[in-house]
Amino acid sequence: MIATVRECTEADAATLALIGAATLLEAFAGFVPGDALLAHCRKYHFPAAYESALQQPQTRAWLAEVEPGAAPVGYAMLTAPDFPAGLSHEGDLELRRIYLFSKFHGSGASRRMMDLAVASARQQNAKRLLLGVHPDNQRALAFYRKVGFVQIGVRTFHVGDCAFQDPVLALSLNAE
Repeated sequence: MIATVRECTEADAATLALIGAATLLEAFAGFVPGDALLAHCRKYHFPAAYESALQQPQTRAWLAEVEPGAAPVGYAMLTAPDFPAGLSHEGDLELRRIYLFSKFHGSGASRRMMDLAVASARQQNAKRLLLGVHPDNQRALAFYRKVGFVQIGVRTFHVGDCAFQDPVLALSLNAE
């Protein structure tokens, strides 16, 4: 199955909340305790949170879908950065989320979402695109390195009551 990718609007908030929680659960089950995952989903993956995010001027989101019926299988979200002092600078944007159900890994959807996020960051005149990643997510780390991201630091990231030391990666968006 081939996934298509489209830009989201505020009308997609409920779908984004659902696919956000579902892909997070799939991606981190086994890395993060279940109660922490569920608490994180309840706190961050609900429609009003996505509506609010999509109202922000720097936020863009994309939804990967497959036929029949344009079923959602993943998404990406670009936002203003939310990193500790010293890791982000004026002119940075954050790829806050990029998730795809594992069944669709290798479909090209992740790369299309990444390309759209990079293009959008460049259109917004960002200097760098930042992201944080779970330190045990080797597949994601390899993907980000292949795209050109390099590690610039580490941040403490909380999922429920669990804290993780996530690598923070950056992609320079200087003219190619």
